[in-house]
Amino acid sequence: MARPRSFSTEDAVAAAAAVFWSKGYRDTAISDLEQATGLNRSSLYTAFGTKQAIFGLALQWYLRSFIGPRLAPMERPGAGLDDIEGFLAGLAAFFRTGGQARRGCLMINTIAEDEGRGTLLGPQARAFGDRLSAAFANAMTGQHDPGLVSERAQLLTAATFGTWLTARIDPAGAAQAADATAACIRSWQQAPDGPGNLC
Repeated sequence: MARPRSFSTEDAVAAAAAVFWSKGYRDTAISDLEQATGLNRSSLYTAFGTKQAIFGLALQWYLRSFIGPRLAPMERPGAGLDDIEGFLAGLAAFFRTGGQARRGCLMINTIAEDEGRGTLLGPQARAFGDRLSAAFANAMTGQHDPGLVSERAQLLTAATFGTWLTARIDPAGAAQAADATAACIRSWQQAPDGPGNLC
């Protein structure tokens, strides 16, 4: 009879996600995952399969526990520009925490690491960008001209990607960029369909 698992799968996946988040997929060794999870190589492979399978679970955990709560206010029915501003303020606050902010975003880091090959994320890369853009668009719907909604959602998605990458080398600069983007949102609240510079 098989012995019951004596560890929390959720805790092990969260620990693995922290390693991938800090080191990237290719620079994470199985020994790193052993140390982080407290499981030996055999237990890791028995419980989760290959390194890439562990990574896939880590991405799911990251989207569920870190990204999901940040996007939820913009994805809800009735979301508005205040929710976009709140999202950006939350990013700025995170970047100002210092150390952990230098990890950037696990999804965006992986997109950059993959260099367009599609071997690590496949369709998940586009799905992530589409989800971010859709969240922005949802929070602008009914408050902007429909043509501007799509245009500005794409602008905010690109700005968010760039801000997360900036955080890897300059968290304070990333916080300032998030603040500057939030200022655009405030200008849209004053003149929703008006022209803007960067906005």
